[in-house]
Amino acid sequence: MKPEPVLFTFHKIREQSEHGNAAAWRALLDFYGPVFFRLLEIHGAIRRQEASPIVKKMLAELTANGFERLRTTSRQSEREFLGDLRARLLEMAPEASTSENSQVPASGAFEPEKVAKLLDGVPLLHKEMLFFKLAGYTENTLERLMRISPRVAEKAFERLAAEYQAARSTEQDRCPWPAAWLAFLKHARSLKTEHCIPAHEIVRIHDGQVSWYEKEPVEKHVSGCLHCLEAWAGLREVGYWRRAADPLSSAEIERLLEVIPVEKPAAKKSFFQRLRS
Repeated sequence: MKPEPVLFTFHKIREQSEHGNAAAWRALLDFYGPVFFRLLEIHGAIRRQEASPIVKKMLAELTANGFERLRTTSRQSEREFLGDLRARLLEMAPEASTSENSQVPASGAFEPEKVAKLLDGVPLLHKEMLFFKLAGYTENTLERLMRISPRVAEKAFERLAAEYQAARSTEQDRCPWPAAWLAFLKHARSLKTEHCIPAHEIVRIHDGQVSWYEKEPVEKHVSGCLHCLEAWAGLREVGYWRRAADPLSSAEIERLLEVIPVEKPAAKKSFFQRLRS
């Protein structure tokens, strides 16, 4: 009799993948592989067919030394886990983000102080939309991602004139200046302090699970902290692409699985071996 198929949830995937369970890893790549490729296509302007080595490199790092790096990622929620992987993936992208169509931004345009000045003095919602525009999102995708019309931030978008004008005229979800943008994201992630907001608190706010009294100081901190704004936007982003990214084919999943030290199924015993056992 054929065994019943295993139904995987995030927590089951998270638990069994660090033990090298092949079925759990196939489920992980099926669920989250599309997110990896979409993030590289947007932030790094790296085409899907060229992104596979970067995804493989991240997977190899996660699973090296008995899944040591994987064991440090979040177990609490799917989005926190994906937020951890997003950060690592984008750290690996700059060496491949040399699209022939990429632009060179004005000198110093992505210095943290310059970006902070660009975002200064507007509500958090508008800061987030500006952040996604700098990342290369079109207004159509931005509306689906934020679940609100980008027109509410039209006044804020006027700040993108001159140095950041390319962000206003994107026709596909792809960063106009991937190398500079990825360097900025890396720097923003390095600005973490003891006052920064834990990822689980951001997820609770995104899900509407906290009162105004609880979220007001958090949103105030995020508004003035590039590290937390990057995390805030990243957690929203992975949640969206988890639902919206195009799936991987079975062949693509199997090719990614090649770099993961999964448990091999036990060899079937012959009839005579079974008789002797």
